[in-house]
Amino acid sequence: MRLLFLSFAFPLPVSNGHRMRTWSILEALAAEGHDVTLLTFSQPGEADGYDVALRRGCREIEIVPLVLESLSSAANYLERLIGLFLAQPYAVRRFASSEMQARIRQFLARGSFDAVFCDTVYSAVNLSGTHVPVILNCHNIEHVVLERYVALERNPVKRLYAWCEISKLRNWEKDICHRAAIGMVCSENDRQLLSSLCPGLCAMVVPNVVDFDHYAPRENDNTPTILFQGAMDWFPNRDAVTFFVARILPVLKQSVLHIRFVVAGRNPPPAFVSKFAGVSGIEFTGNVPDMRTEIAKAAVCIVPLRIGSGTRLKILEAAAMAKPVVSTRIGSEGLNFADGEEIVLADEPRGCARASVDLLADPARRWTIGLAARRRVEAQYSMSALRSALRTALAQLPANLSNVAPAAELNRAEAEALS
Repeated sequence: MRLLFLSFAFPLPVSNGHRMRTWSILEALAAEGHDVTLLTFSQPGEADGYDVALRRGCREIEIVPLVLESLSSAANYLERLIGLFLAQPYAVRRFASSEMQARIRQFLARGSFDAVFCDTVYSAVNLSGTHVPVILNCHNIEHVVLERYVALERNPVKRLYAWCEISKLRNWEKDICHRAAIGMVCSENDRQLLSSLCPGLCAMVVPNVVDFDHYAPRENDNTPTILFQGAMDWFPNRDAVTFFVARILPVLKQSVLHIRFVVAGRNPPPAFVSKFAGVSGIEFTGNVPDMRTEIAKAAVCIVPLRIGSGTRLKILEAAAMAKPVVSTRIGSEGLNFADGEEIVLADEPRGCARASVDLLADPARRWTIGLAARRRVEAQYSMSALRSALRTALAQLPANLSNVAPAAELNRAEAEALS
């Protein structure tokens, strides 16, 4: 199958969960024999040195430069204010690009693509009406992330703004789903949410995975080190760290002396790091070249997320290395890990602290839970599982296009219209 793959973010290096899903799907598509043309945004310097790696998954690569304002910049706030009077959500509008729109039209005018693969609903902002089938890859159900943010936010102005965005974002997701032939989601939970949003959509579970052979258990570390991994430029991860330090860590310290809490992930804002300067035992690593090194040094991995959607690759990475994970239910949402056997679930601070203390004190149980979790990853969340799910999802494409003309024929018509 000839696919035009649209991405709003450059997929390498795989330094966060979004890039991990995007890159694993690109690799799986190539392994399945599909011919992929990648059309992606990239911020200045971001793509340098990755041409050879990208060509392992893509026959052709086209990059459109994009400079994004910081979400906390004055210009960003002005754009948000203006956006209150517009129908399109700000989260989508910031990726609108006339250059990207022109490149997409040029590619489709070739008449050679069987489908357009939109990597998230944000990538669809530059795709004008086309009869070429659209495959929508949902990393999250995006409006759900905002709904969970609002449930925790106490600032009335931020709450009001977020509610406006939620309504717009839900409508945007619904509209894009109506344009799609197939919607791919991370879990059965998200499949049900997407189906309720757009009942006519063919929604298929294509799970988040890790390259199982790339991870391996290492000798147990009995030092009291707890790891949280995640990109620090993503607010739900910063909220999880704040929640852990404020509500869970003090309880832990009552039982465990010299505990070490490591936060491993890219771009921790200096102002955020400085908030914890007076708290002992916390270490922010910033960008790390290989997350496996940090996971290997941890006794327990913690996922105290209160905001999110999709499924957490940080859990899959830790599990693939046979590390025990303590998580909230939102943190583990969508993953088929058995509580008490393959993961330990606790939502309340004291429950999270107690679970962590118990695991720190019991190396044998850590190892038992970690190995069980690793077996779960191998069975359901490895590259072979992704390839199988992609094969099943793409096989549905012809069945959902009975009223659509062949891609090549329609693209020729588009080319004539542009000439």
